[in-house]
Amino acid sequence: MSKYGVFANIVAVAASLASASGALRLAFMKRSKWQPPEEAVPAAASRFAALLAMVVLALLYVFGPSVGQMMLGAITVALFIVAVTCLTIAIKTNIQYSFFYPTTGREENRKLGGDTLTDEAARIRQQQHGRSEQQLFEDAQGDKDLVWTKASQAAVNVRSTLSFIGLIGLGTCTLAAAAMLVVISISR
Repeated sequence: MSKYGVFANIVAVAASLASASGALRLAFMKRSKWQPPEEAVPAAASRFAALLAMVVLALLYVFGPSVGQMMLGAITVALFIVAVTCLTIAIKTNIQYSFFYPTTGREENRKLGGDTLTDEAARIRQQQHGRSEQQLFEDAQGDKDLVWTKASQAAVNVRSTLSFIGLIGLGTCTLAAAAMLVVISISR
C-alpha cells in the first residue's frame, strides 16, 4: 500500500481536503493590486467563485475515481492552463485599467476605467499633448463617464470579473483535481 498502511486513504483524503480548503480561502482574502477593485467586482463575485469551486469539488470527489487517472490528469492540466490564463488576464486588466481618485496609491480610491476615451476626453488629451488618462480622471474629479465610454467601462469590468472568477474558481478546482489524483494513486 504505502508507508501510511491502512490509513493511506484517510491521509490522502485529508491532504486533498486541506489543499482544497486552502485554495477556497483565496476567495476571502484581502484585495491586492492585481485583483479588481471592490467597486468594480463586489465580494459576491469571489463568493460565487467559491461556490463554483465547491460544486466542481463535489463532482470530482464523486466521479473522479470512475473517470480514471489519465482523464483526471488531463482535467487537472486543462484546469491549470485555464487558471493561469485567467491570472494573466486579471493582472493585465486590473493593473492597466486601474485609476485613482482622489488620492493616488490608496486601494479604496482605486477604480477601473475603460479602454476607449469619450470624444471629449480624447479631444482634451490631444489638445494638451499627451495628458495621461490618470490626469484626465483627476480633472474629471473621479467621474468615469466623462473620461471613458460606458461600453468600454463595461467591457473592462466584464473582463476583470470573469478573469477573477475563473482564477479563483478554476485555480481551486485545479488543486482539488490534483488532490483527487493523489487519492486515486494511493488507493491503487
